[in-house]
Amino acid sequence: MELAGIVHNGVIVPNDASALADGTRVRISILPDESPKSFGERFAEFKGAAPELPTDLAAQHDHYRLGTRKR
Repeated sequence: MELAGIVHNGVIVPNDASALADGTRVRISILPDESPKSFGERFAEFKGAAPELPTDLAAQHDHYRLGTRKR
């Protein structure tokens, strides 16, 4: 069985404490910090997913979205 949890004020608090009975022997492993992924890392798989979009979409989004004149 594997449980996850956090340390709170020096005490290890499992996410699901009901899974442990008093006297249960446990082994603790320290996990490496999981730094959050950047925006680019999270959405890299979508890069180029819509090749038919205009190349100036970012600069002229009002024109394409609202129909205003291009700048």
